Amino acid sequence: MQNFISTITLAFDKETFVKLTLSKPRRKQSGLKKVVIQPVEVKGVRQLKFVYRHDTHDITKNHIISAGLDTIEELLNEQMMIGNLFTTEADVMFKLTKKGNAHIHTQTPTFTKPPDLQHDKEKKRYLGESPFLIDLGILDKNGRIPKDGRDKYRQIERYVEIIDSLLRQNPKLLKQPKLHITDMGSGKGYLTFAIYDYLTNQLNRNVKVMGVELREELVEFCNSLSRNVGFKNLSFQKGSIGDFDLPKTDILIALHACDTATDHAIAKGISAKAALIICAPCCHKQIRKSLKNSELFDPILNYGILKERQAEILTDTIRALLLEANGYKTKVFEFISTEHTGKNLMIVGQRHERKVDKEAILKKVAALKAEFGIAEHYLERLV
Repeated sequence: MQNFISTITLAFDKETFVKLTLSKPRRKQSGLKKVVIQPVEVKGVRQLKFVYRHDTHDITKNHIISAGLDTIEELLNEQMMIGNLFTTEADVMFKLTKKGNAHIHTQTPTFTKPPDLQHDKEKKRYLGESPFLIDLGILDKNGRIPKDGRDKYRQIERYVEIIDSLLRQNPKLLKQPKLHITDMGSGKGYLTFAIYDYLTNQLNRNVKVMGVELREELVEFCNSLSRNVGFKNLSFQKGSIGDFDLPKTDILIALHACDTATDHAIAKGISAKAALIICAPCCHKQIRKSLKNSELFDPILNYGILKERQAEILTDTIRALLLEANGYKTKVFEFISTEHTGKNLMIVGQRHERKVDKEAILKKVAALKAEFGIAEHYLERLV
């Protein structure tokens, strides 16, 4: 490993370094799939850009060279088992086996030109310049993001980015002649308009998007705006998540549906055999009310804020397990920093056709309920 680190350092000194990829995580539970490291120049200073690639999102960090080299060594020591170094002189592969043996293999270079150090490349934007952004207050009348709207803008951008990533992971969905998307509890339609605009006007997809909202004034407002901006296949209907008769749906979205409304949305998505179910839960009252103290968990449940967080963890864990029991590969992750919203947990279910050991999964649910004195999770009743 030290020889490999020395080779990387020498490539920097000779300015032959093109890029480095670190892969094969030691612990799959971390969610980190790969790290890509490239040289960049920021305000005249050479640095290393680290892109940490996860299932549903990327995280980018810049380090000065010395700190970057330390980070590379730390990643190889603790997280990754393979390193592929690309220079203009040679490609060098470092591989660590499960038994702890290390190997280095060198071959002719893939790249013969030095890297482009330009850092300030235009970041991909998922929100275009459609008039709906101004009508919804996402942009001001001059097309700029208002100071008090930056958090909302980042959230919507992130939602669309995640949906875009999930679609690209499901090529069958992208090949369908028409995508049917339902946004349960669409509110003022921020995401509903944004995802329709992105898929239709940026990706040129044929989509039909429906927003479901209980408040009639918001339904009327959104339908009027949809007509005004020419979104022909975007409509809104009045209804509650629990009572709404869900039509054909490939992608079901429910963002910040309160308490058991999230469970209704998940259940309807499962019943409709939606290919993707995307939820950002809000409130966890049902489980919190039924939690009972136990000898083991008294220190947690005796404190209000900790009891609330424990209820959130239990509620969403059981939701994820019930999705898995019903044929969905499930991910739970933070989709945006708590700096922008406290409601930052997302549950994503991707439907598959593989055999599922439903009994074993339901035993896990039963064990969790027994440990915390929970009689029933609301989603169980619905599915």
